[in-house]
Amino acid sequence: MITITVIVVGVIVGWIDLPGLIRRKEWKETAVYSSMLLVATFFSVIAANLWEFPSPLYIIMWIYEPVNQFLARLTGT
Repeated sequence: MITITVIVVGVIVGWIDLPGLIRRKEWKETAVYSSMLLVATFFSVIAANLWEFPSPLYIIMWIYEPVNQFLARLTGT
């Protein structure tokens, strides 16, 4: 029930805001707004259901660890 409520709220927000952007033919803004609304709705569903989700810090560490090792080898530290 909570998941449906969160999705309905996301749809209502999109229903209110998107027609104005489409009417003014602001296609880039419409695409960015829609993608951000979908991501926010996705994370809201996760938060509302109290599901475990990995910290974004782990993703950042996964990306930058090889870069850090490469720079350490390059500088000799």
